[in-house]
Formats: sequence, C-alpha cells, structure tokens
Amino acid sequence: MSETVVVYPSGCDLSKLISPATENEGFSARSQIQTLFLAALSPIQLNAGVRSSVMAQLSHKKLAATFQRMAVSYSAGIDVRKIAEREAQHGSASYRQTFAGIAKKVNAGESLGASLAAAGGFFPVLATAVVRAGEQGGRLEESFRRLSEHYKSLAEFRQRFISKITWPVFQLIAAVGIVGGLILVLDFVYRLGNVPPIDWFGMGSTTGNFLLYCFCVAVVFGAAVFAYQGIAKGWFGDLPIRLARRIPLIGKTIESLALSRFAWTLSVCENAGMNPLESIRLALDATENIYYQQLEPELSSDLGKGSSFYESMEETGCFPEDLLMHVENGETAGELAESMDRASVDLQAQAENKLELISKIGFFMVFTLIAVVVGGTVILLFQNMYMKPINDLLG
Repeated sequence: MSETVVVYPSGCDLSKLISPATENEGFSARSQIQTLFLAALSPIQLNAGVRSSVMAQLSHKKLAATFQRMAVSYSAGIDVRKIAEREAQHGSASYRQTFAGIAKKVNAGESLGASLAAAGGFFPVLATAVVRAGEQGGRLEESFRRLSEHYKSLAEFRQRFISKITWPVFQLIAAVGIVGGLILVLDFVYRLGNVPPIDWFGMGSTTGNFLLYCFCVAVVFGAAVFAYQGIAKGWFGDLPIRLARRIPLIGKTIESLALSRFAWTLSVCENAGMNPLESIRLALDATENIYYQQLEPELSSDLGKGSSFYESMEETGCFPEDLLMHVENGETAGELAESMDRASVDLQAQAENKLELISKIGFFMVFTLIAVVVGGTVILLFQNMYMKPINDLLG
C-alpha cells in the first residue's frame, strides 16, 4: 500500500523547537526575505510508493491555536485523553470528527502521537513526529508549546508573503491587461481616422490578434496554475522534488532545511534516551522529504546490526560531509545530542543565506517579466506605427 509524503520546506529555526540547549529561549521569526521563498514553496505532496501522505487539512493558524490550547490544558494537569475529548467539542464538523477518532484511540491505549499520525493526514508529519518525541522524552508540554509557536510563525510568514507579492503581482496583471486593452483601443483610434489598424501578430484582423493574445496569456497562466496544483496534489509523483534537487541553489536550500530538521529531531531523541531505530525513524520523518525518508529501511537495517549512526549514514552516500562530521564527533565524544543541536543551527544558517539570495533573484525575475511585457509592446508599437509606414513609403 503506497503512502504519501509531504515535502514541506519549513523556514522556521527548527533547532529551537524543543532542543535542550534552547529550551528557555523564545521562538524568533526569521527574516521576511526567507518568507518569500518558503511561502512560494508550499507543501508538495509526493505519491512515491514509499510513503504516503494526504495534505494536512488544518491551516497553520489553526494548528497554532490547537497546540496552544493543548499546551495550556496539559500544563494545567489535564491528561491527553481529556484534552482530545475537549478538542472534539468545538471547531468544524471535520475537526470534531477527527478529534473524536483521536480521543477514541487514546482512550483505547494508543499514544497521542500515534493517534495524530493515524488521523488521515489531518496533521503534518513534523507535528506528529514532535509529539511522539515529546511523549517518549517526557516533554509533551514543551512539544505542544513549541509546535504552537512554530505554526504561528509560519502563519505570519504566509501573511507577510502575501503582502510582499501583492503589488508586483498587481503590476504584472495590470501590464498584461493594458497590452490587451491597447490592442482594442488603437484599433478604434485607427478606424476613426480611416487608417488600417495595426496587425500586431499577423492575424489579419484586430479580433484575431486580440484572441491570439488572450489565448497566449491563458496558456501561460493556465500552465502555471496546472503546475502548482499538480505539485500540491501529487500528480507528478516525486518528479518535482527530484528536479528541484538538481537546481544548484534551490536544491541545496531544500537539503539544508530538511537536514536541519533531521539533526534537531535526532538531538531531541538522543536527549530523551530513545533507542536508535526509533530515533532514526522520527528524524527521517521530520525531514518531510522523500529523498531522506526512503532511506529508513537501509538505515534501520544497519543500526539493527549494531552499526553506529555515523557508519550507517555514511554507507548510504546521501548525507553531506559536514553533517557526518558532526555525527562522528558527537558519537566519539558521547555527546551526540549536543553535536546534532549545533549541526541543526549551522544547517539553518546555511539555508538562510541561500534563501536571501533566492528571494533577490525571485524579485528580479518578477520585474524582469514585467519589463519584457512592456518592452515587447513598445517594440511592436514602434515597428507598426513608425517603421512599417516608412518601409511602405520606401517600398
């Protein structure tokens, strides 16, 4: 039975969620530059036949509110069974139904993390992995609180992204609309002067030229919408993530973000004293990236045979040298949790540097597209209103 993976390149500093080294620090939202890229790279569903996932049905804002209520209730001494039952008493019909099922499973003896994971993709993989780690490490309240802060920051990121792109998108749409209107207006003006209208695209009539223009615009925007929906709903399988990994800057950014989550989760698991097989499974799940999640059978097999984390990870050939160095040093010194925490911070910093460059490139590309639309229109006007009459007189 195939499973689904959500590839979600989160932009928050995941090393600060429930890492022991930063337990008392507040969660700080990253720069607005990071927001642009992260919001553009919305959750990508991949149906790769290895894992499965349905896109989480809760928004970031609702996830933040849910985990905030759970943190408050748990800190007040209310057990998880009662918390799940309370959540099943409010919200939308699907929300109440989902938590009713979760409450039933918890009352039957299942862990909260396992119950959330079995909720049909209602919760992101990262959320269920953090809750499981919190349960097994005795830090469930901290897990709820950090998840609430994490998703609250993501909701703020999305809002900032929308505010940032509103004006450039408006300019682009306005430029496209002005060009279409110009075709019709100039036709009207030329006809008033009993002058043949401009044959913009060689269609022989204004109507034909306008329809061709509208068709081209519809194809471009339709292709963009189709690509976005296809990626979001998993129509293209694991092709998008494989292609993204081949793009030097974007691929390295996705890798750094995924490995930052991997290192942070492994740090939490090690600090909680969890067994290596469970630790590696949760760490790979936290990457929310099919490229790393599909390594679980191989890594689990090697760890089960007594290999160290370093030996198992090096054998796959899929982890970068700097991360492997952190793992080796941590295992050698008996401080794997601390070493992984430092690795997570380093990887996050690398990703942020790349995100800043990506945002600048994206901003430049939007305005370049606007310049192409306007510049192309000017060139066509120049050719038809100035050069063509001159050529006709000379010819």
